[in-house]
Amino acid sequence: MLAYLRARALSKGLLGGRRFWIGLGFVVWTIRFFQWLGRRETEVVYRETLGAGHSVTVSHSTDTENRRQRRKADKQAKVGRRQAKVERRAATRRGDGASAEAA
Repeated sequence: MLAYLRARALSKGLLGGRRFWIGLGFVVWTIRFFQWLGRRETEVVYRETLGAGHSVTVSHSTDTENRRQRRKADKQAKVGRRQAKVERRAATRRGDGASAEAA
C-alpha cells in the first residue's frame, strides 16, 4: 500500500502539482526513510580465507513435500492428537489412573 501511495504522490503531487498528494507523499516517504534507517544489517555466519585450489559450495536443501502433502500430514497429526485425548479421558473415567498418567 505504501508503494502505491509513493508512486501516486510522485505522479500526482510532484508532476501534477496537487498539494494534497505532495503532503501525503512527504508523509509516506518519511515512513519509508525511517524503515530504511531501522533495517537490519546482514549477519556474517561463517568466514574463512580460501587458499589456492580451494572452493566453496553453497547448497540449499528444499523440502520435498508440497503444500497439499503438508496439509494432509498436519490433518492426520491433528486427528491422532484428538484420538489420544479421547483415550486419556476414557481412561480417567474408567479409573485407570496409571494408564492416564503414562499417556
